[in-house]
Amino acid sequence: MSFRHYSRLLLITIIAAASGVVALRQQAATIAIQATAAQARMPVDPQITIGKFANGMSYYIRANKKPEKRAELRLVIKAGSILEDDDQLGLAHMVEHMAFNGTKNFPKQELVAFIESLGMRFGADLNAYTSFDETVYMLQVPTDKPEAMDRAMLILEDWAHNVSFDPGEIEKERGVVMEEWRGGRGAGTRNTEKIFPVIFKGSRYANRLPIGKPEIIQNGKPERLKQFYKDWYRPDLMAIIAVGDFDKAAVEKLVTNHFSSIPAATSPRPRPTYDLPDRPDTGYAINTDKETTNTSIEVDTALPAREQGSIGEYRQKTVDRLFSGMLSARLSELAQKPDAPFVLGFAGRGSFLARTKDVAFLNALVKEDAIERGLEALLTEAERVARFGFTDTELARQKESVLRNYERLVLEKENTPSVNRAGQYTRNFLQNETLPSPDDEYALHKRFLPDITLVEINKLAREWFPVSQQNRLVVVTAPQKSGLVIPDEAKLAAVIKAVPSKELKPYVDTI
Repeated sequence: MSFRHYSRLLLITIIAAASGVVALRQQAATIAIQATAAQARMPVDPQITIGKFANGMSYYIRANKKPEKRAELRLVIKAGSILEDDDQLGLAHMVEHMAFNGTKNFPKQELVAFIESLGMRFGADLNAYTSFDETVYMLQVPTDKPEAMDRAMLILEDWAHNVSFDPGEIEKERGVVMEEWRGGRGAGTRNTEKIFPVIFKGSRYANRLPIGKPEIIQNGKPERLKQFYKDWYRPDLMAIIAVGDFDKAAVEKLVTNHFSSIPAATSPRPRPTYDLPDRPDTGYAINTDKETTNTSIEVDTALPAREQGSIGEYRQKTVDRLFSGMLSARLSELAQKPDAPFVLGFAGRGSFLARTKDVAFLNALVKEDAIERGLEALLTEAERVARFGFTDTELARQKESVLRNYERLVLEKENTPSVNRAGQYTRNFLQNETLPSPDDEYALHKRFLPDITLVEINKLAREWFPVSQQNRLVVVTAPQKSGLVIPDEAKLAAVIKAVPSKELKPYVDTI
């Protein structure tokens, strides 16, 4: 080999090595850019005004013309029955009731009378609810009547820090709440009381149902009622939400006037977050009731709650939705067969009542005599996906469906009702749900969808529906009637145990 030829080969080798180094550096740079982009915060719809006062109170304001001449107002508090002390069980809900029975500026029944004077109705346009982790007050008012918005804001302000707790009204309201407790003793409540202790086994949630204990509702000391209000109704745990057909700047001024000067809490009691402990086995909640008309079965897996807020986390939720959509489509196809054990089936992942957890679920409305077959069919389809995955054609079809949905959201964005937007902002405050505009969501999905692969989707099957019994819950709800035999835990457990060893064939897409 001549020196010149050797030199040329050496030069080629050096150039190739250098090119490889450059390529690796470019690849590393691309990965770094992608990682940075994934960590970026999700954009917020610029039409929403979001802020926080010095006292810690948050606010959300947006002009929206559906419906015209109406505004949806909310006072949202990050406090519910989970925060009750042992001698306060039911008093979070009682505080909510007392808010309608007299405040500093609306004594006794004047608040309800004022709302009715605007042509609105208690219940439909004025209401509230108390859950484990939040209490939400809801008010719809006309925006074409002078001073209505200002007076409505005064109601919300009074609820926030000026509820009266008149002794006579407290005693009267005990009876009202007890009637609500008795009146709510239907099938839904009875089933809940059976299911929740199983769902929340070992956690504080199991002993903190919002309806509370009758003996405390009837005999709880007024001082303990007031103490709950003092401890948890405070600006740093509150948000004001206003959405409607109004001038946004004018409403922001109203919100500032009414809420920025509410005193911040001094030496506030820490607001704890309560977890749901891991379950080492499968829990079973089997409920029959004479008022229940349908038979259903659900398989739940408790999972760590997904973080929300970044673009990468939003992309992961898109992957979740693709998986849910494709598995639900298979279950729907199965339900159309003459010998199907269920008439409706679907799958998904969502937030759990305990905020630290999500729940992945398989759910079916089954035929009365087909509970075991329905359970087997649900688990079999999940197992089929875990073994063989979805097909390219299923993914292409689901991506197209998702993109079309977001296209429709863009086209219909001016028709979104104010009550829907108020719900979105409530969830943002309570659960950090993102608030992108429809245009941003559509753009992000156009960017994400082409790069999402079957590999990352298919791996969710074992994550959501593992072979392990840990953190699993099976819920059966059925009518209570003569001749209907409901399988017990042992029979359901036998079905679950058998599915992983079944011989299965890959799904064939015929659409």
